[in-house]
Amino acid sequence: METGGADRRFRRRIGAAGLVLALPMGLYGAEPITVNPNRPTFATPASTTQVDVIELEFGLQYTLPREGGDVGFTPFLLKLGLTRRFELRFGGAGLVRDAPSGALAATGFGDCTVGAQWSYLPHGLLGIEQSVQLTMKIPTASSSDGLGTGGVDETLMALFSRDLGAYHADANVLLTWLGHPEGGAERQPAATLSVSRTLSDRWSATGEVYWIAASAQNETIVSNIWCVGYKVSSRFVLDSGLDVGLSHGAQKVSFVGGLTYGLGRFRHRG
Repeated sequence: METGGADRRFRRRIGAAGLVLALPMGLYGAEPITVNPNRPTFATPASTTQVDVIELEFGLQYTLPREGGDVGFTPFLLKLGLTRRFELRFGGAGLVRDAPSGALAATGFGDCTVGAQWSYLPHGLLGIEQSVQLTMKIPTASSSDGLGTGGVDETLMALFSRDLGAYHADANVLLTWLGHPEGGAERQPAATLSVSRTLSDRWSATGEVYWIAASAQNETIVSNIWCVGYKVSSRFVLDSGLDVGLSHGAQKVSFVGGLTYGLGRFRHRG
């Protein structure tokens, strides 16, 4: 009896030791969080957020319009990877300060957006990933202070991405229905093309050109962005850049900077 009891105690100790050793192995074997930055450029990649991961993008933008004055805001975006090809998105302009030339400055929270993106063809013709995104702008900003339009906007976007060695290209085609507070909507097309180049394990550079058609709210906008990114880790990326307007309807210049961070997993799979 004593021999059998000692044997059982020995097996239990071996089992406990095996569990302690297996737990770190399981943690180390988990797929590391890798972010999928969308900012600071206007273009959006066709790939979606890593499954089960919640990702935050936050930035600062300071704009000098051609007509004078200045505008500053803190854009943000939360992305949830529900599946390997589908994500939910919640974002907005954050805190906005609009100081027109010769007028009083207004400060407040900007409009918010909700949307979703689906990568329906991850390996299409010529290796091009294809996605579709639908976004709705909710008029949470004060239109009386000039911080928003007061209307609900809806944007349908087609996204195309391709890796070419050290290069990565994103092309987007957008159609937005600009809602008017009194009713009705106006269609506004837009398009963008960006190319990124990996410079090292941590550094990258991106150039981009984008176009937004004229509407009742703005003249035709043509602009280009040049930015650099620094990868602190696979889940933390910093970026900064310069957006220089090319058309009369575009801003004079915008300074942009911010971060993309993988906050963690909102769901753990067995």
